[in-house]
Amino acid sequence: MSGYELKKQLGVTLGAFWRVSFGSLYPCLKRLTADGALEVEESLFTSRKKHVYRLTDHGDLLFQELLESADLHDLEQDRFSLRLAFFRYLRPETRLYQLERRRGYLQERLADLRTSFRSARDRMDAYTLALMNHGLEEREREIAWLDRLIAAERDSTEAGEQRGGAAARPVSTAGRPASTSTREKDLKAANGLDTAGPAAQVPTARDPRLPERTG
Repeated sequence: MSGYELKKQLGVTLGAFWRVSFGSLYPCLKRLTADGALEVEESLFTSRKKHVYRLTDHGDLLFQELLESADLHDLEQDRFSLRLAFFRYLRPETRLYQLERRRGYLQERLADLRTSFRSARDRMDAYTLALMNHGLEEREREIAWLDRLIAAERDSTEAGEQRGGAAARPVSTAGRPASTSTREKDLKAANGLDTAGPAAQVPTARDPRLPERTG
């Protein structure tokens, strides 16, 4: 897509958290193109000269590396919000790990803030107290929100594992796990054995129409 289309798309995705200007976007696109993360060509469908950018294999790899590597600075509010907007591209275990790290980071900051609040409360005016209370409540709300995200991520992962396990087991026509007898029939059918009824009786007497065996 073009730089204009990319800015528009980023505005839809990140508008509430991150404002992207042309002054920061185009130098970034130029740098990524020089690094081989993007390739650029001129559009043939417009009268004006228009550059169209495409992500290369190297760019896709770089994108994944940036998402998966979360250092301490990436756990801060603005960077984490930006990262969270692209969580769908991460593996479930990586999403869960980063959510738990962000929660731990906030829990440490909340403990530090409470300690500072207790030690300096008597020296604060009403506005500073209000600001401190706001900071405490904000962190508590986000921790509770992260608790819900983490629980949902775990439930989703467990449900996926259960579906995968159920797909590996024979299922009856009623949609319930097949009984032992049904599994035995399936196993026999898979091995070419008759499961429609009792085995056919093998005659023990010789058919008189058949010739005598000699030798």
